[in-house]
Parts: sequence; C-alpha cells; structure tokens
Amino acid sequence: MEKKVLKSLDSLQKGDVVILLGSPLFFNPRLQEKLNQSEVQTIYMNPIDYKSDELNFSKYIKYEVGSEEGICALFLYYFVHNSTPEIQAFIEDLDVGYLSAETSVGEEELEEVVEKSNEAFNTYVLLSLDLLGHKKAENIIKILGALNQYSNVRLVIENGCSKDIETINSYNNESIDEIEELDSYDGLVICKSDAIVENQLLGGVSFSKIAKINEGDKV
Repeated sequence: MEKKVLKSLDSLQKGDVVILLGSPLFFNPRLQEKLNQSEVQTIYMNPIDYKSDELNFSKYIKYEVGSEEGICALFLYYFVHNSTPEIQAFIEDLDVGYLSAETSVGEEELEEVVEKSNEAFNTYVLLSLDLLGHKKAENIIKILGALNQYSNVRLVIENGCSKDIETINSYNNESIDEIEELDSYDGLVICKSDAIVENQLLGGVSFSKIAKINEGDKV
C-alpha cells in the first residue's frame, strides 16, 4: 500500500510516538492542544531550548541550527533497513559519528528514539515548513521521500507546499546527494514568526547566556 504524507494535525492523536522536528511548540497552540488531548509520547527536536509549563513533551533533543539535512540523513540511517541497493549504499556510507557531532544529536539519543518507536504501533514525524525552505531542501525532500517509502514512520506536514509534498509522495528512488560538510553557526540566530502576535523575543537558556539577557529585559 502506497504511503502518503499526512496533512492534518488530527492524525497525530492516532500515534503512540510523535517526533516533532523543527516545530517550535510555543508557536503553535493548536498543536499543543492536540498533543495534550492524547496520551502520545512526544519527542521534541528543536534548536531552541525554550522551557514553559505549557509545553508537555516526553523527551527534548536540542540540535544545531541549520543542521536539518544531517538529522534527516540520521533518520534514514536509524529507521530504514530494507530499501534499494542504492539507498542502502548511501545509508552505509553515512558518517554517523560526524553527523551526530555536527548536529549535536547523540547516537544514544537516537537509539532511544528508535527503541520507543519499535515499542509503538504508530510513529509519526511532524515536519515543520522550515525544512522545505532549507537551502538543501531539494536533497532533504529526496531523503524524506525514501524515509516515507521505506520506513514504518508516517510523515506529517501541515500547510506544506503541494508540490513538495507530491515530490515526497512520488519519490521513485532518485539518487540522494552525498551529505557535505554541515554549516555551523557560532553566533546568535533569531527567527521571526507570524504566530507570535505580541512584541516578544522568545528564547531558551542557551540564547539567554550567549546574548547576556534575562527574562523581562527590553532589547
């Protein structure tokens, strides 16, 4: 049976494990509500280590800004074990130690995620739109196509570009480009979101330390 990318947050309530990749929970109250209404185990992967009593998740994994291509490749490594010879060769050639180090996502963390997924009936991966706007989006989409076709996880993209979603759905074993050296960001990175209606700057503990600002400061 052909798998299609899901487009509704309602589907997450059918999952036992939900992995949020690049989706800041505090930007999406409706997503928080959907997850809070279910007993799903939520694994939250995001560069922003923002904490709030309103955010409920089972596990938080912080990764480096802009390293989403590497994380998607790691997902392929850990979740896909039976595909075409070409895709398996790509997976076997991945330098997992390098990708783990450059994304700041530990191999032990990913093994724990896989263990939770293996114990679950349904695992969903909610992908934020910034992955599809990444400068390596073309390769990320091919990786997601392979992940969608050859793994047991279900991909969810809300409000995504129809063309990108169709490209993932219709993936036909196109060659995935080698993962080149991942970009690194040593300074502060600020993202603007239309979901924040108030004039606020939201950040995590790491941001606060580097920027030398505290809660309530005017900037």
